[in-house]
Amino acid sequence: MKKEEVPGFIIACLSEPDNAAKQQQLQDWLLEDETHPAILEDYRRLWQAAALLPENDFDVATGWDNLQQSTVLRQPPMTVSHRRRWWKVAAVLLPVLLAAAWWRHTQQDREMVTYIAQGNLKDSLQLPDGSKVFLRPGTVLHYRKNFRSRTVELQSGEAFFDVVKNEQQRFTVTAFHAAVEVLGTSFNIKTSTEYTDVAVWDGKVRLSAGNGQPGVLLTPATMGKVDAYTGQVEKLAGTFEYRCGWANNDLSFSNQSLGTVLHTLSSIYQVRLRTADTALLQENITVRFKNITLEEALAVIREMLDLKADHVSSAEYILKKMK
Repeated sequence: MKKEEVPGFIIACLSEPDNAAKQQQLQDWLLEDETHPAILEDYRRLWQAAALLPENDFDVATGWDNLQQSTVLRQPPMTVSHRRRWWKVAAVLLPVLLAAAWWRHTQQDREMVTYIAQGNLKDSLQLPDGSKVFLRPGTVLHYRKNFRSRTVELQSGEAFFDVVKNEQQRFTVTAFHAAVEVLGTSFNIKTSTEYTDVAVWDGKVRLSAGNGQPGVLLTPATMGKVDAYTGQVEKLAGTFEYRCGWANNDLSFSNQSLGTVLHTLSSIYQVRLRTADTALLQENITVRFKNITLEEALAVIREMLDLKADHVSSAEYILKKMK
């Protein structure tokens, strides 16, 4: 149905509430787009307001006389048939009011919110549907104010999404060259001019290049990557729960190299962690840090690998083998 046909279609349906065929057409139209119910409500309010219009062509002098008499005599409101109300609306209200209602909905659909993450370590945001987002400082998100489509654009940076489940509507995150679709899950997404990667903490997501191709399905602990230059989508080998730990304070490393562990801890706690012997960086460990401090995490690593940690400065540690 063309946009210009919608006002007449809705009013025709409202004018004949007992017409089963038209009411079914109206129900079908409501299901075609999530914005249609709100549009119908605006038209319904205008329809109800039309009952207050005078039955015949409006005359200013007569209108004032009728108003004065009604305040004294409190005459009951006149009864207006559905059919006559339809013609009054079509002749008096539709040219201006219905156009205004349509314009308002169009403007609301276009109104965007831009959120730029603040703070030193991370920021947080709750979206209109209740979904939560944790953001690295400087990360930029865009989304429509009405949030009917449950779509967020990650313009730059890194964010962890904890999505409220909705079986009827998917949640979508788009980046420069990637798209992520979910129903209800939690995952981390990082975008740059070179690539976008997604690591899943819980549930399932589909990562694609946004070019109509199916992409890859990601499950907990897996990670996918989209190359910005080639558009290639790949599922990486290994486990990647730790990529979500900066946001949910739950760092889980499964057979990861010490280099990966130290790099992740350095990023989260804003310190420099290095080793005196670079060969140590290749040693693999399996460990989980949940809601603990940096000092507690280093104590566990020292115990596991028989190391000591020299606190060189307030923001630097050197790990060495015990002699």
